[in-house]
Amino acid sequence: MKYLILKSVFFLSVFALHAQRPAAILTDIEGTTTSISFVYDTLFPYAKEHVRDYLLAHHHEPNVAQLIQEVAQIAEIPHEDLSAVTQTLLTWMQQDKKITPLKTLQGMLWKEGFEEGCLQGHVYRDAFEELEQWHQQGIALYVFSSGSVSAQKLLFGYTPYGDLTPYFSGYFDTKVGGKKESSSYCNIAEYLALAPEQILFLSDVVEELDAAATAGMQTCLIVREGTARSSAHPSAVDFHKVFRE
Repeated sequence: MKYLILKSVFFLSVFALHAQRPAAILTDIEGTTTSISFVYDTLFPYAKEHVRDYLLAHHHEPNVAQLIQEVAQIAEIPHEDLSAVTQTLLTWMQQDKKITPLKTLQGMLWKEGFEEGCLQGHVYRDAFEELEQWHQQGIALYVFSSGSVSAQKLLFGYTPYGDLTPYFSGYFDTKVGGKKESSSYCNIAEYLALAPEQILFLSDVVEELDAAATAGMQTCLIVREGTARSSAHPSAVDFHKVFRE
């Protein structure tokens, strides 16, 4: 039954992609607009290297103190034990946990790195060119990533092509729900005041696309290097091919 439902969604999505363009495009970041290696080889190591010093320098600031409290509550450790909090964060980073206070703190660390010129966001050229085109054509563009909204804005704000944030009408992170949960996409559609079928979701992760399709969104699998194709969703080798394959 699940196969038949997904197959039906696939054919409906193909028809939608070729019949008319969506009112809005919602895009993933990692593996879609941006190289996975940039996230794992540049952003994550930077956060791991600087988290200890950052907490020592900023733990008295209200927003950082609040994050420390949240981490301590989740890990069930004393918030006064900064060493234990730091070690918990490092463990979560190593495990690539999608925990909101961790993602928020990573965003703060990266903000410092971007603003100091230590970091520059990676965006595939095809993604940049099509995002620019779609924006000019009046298609509303949105981002949905497990990284915090602040981190998303930084990545698109400091790119080799300049500041791309004016292209986007909004950003979503795990505060709306997990990326593999259909309710998250329902929440996004409701927030945008659009019917789900008016929204196209781009991602390199099939389970995320399954969730979006279940919610009623159009879907397209972006097949970057190392991404396997799936018959359950329309696919494109890059952003140039989204409406051409």
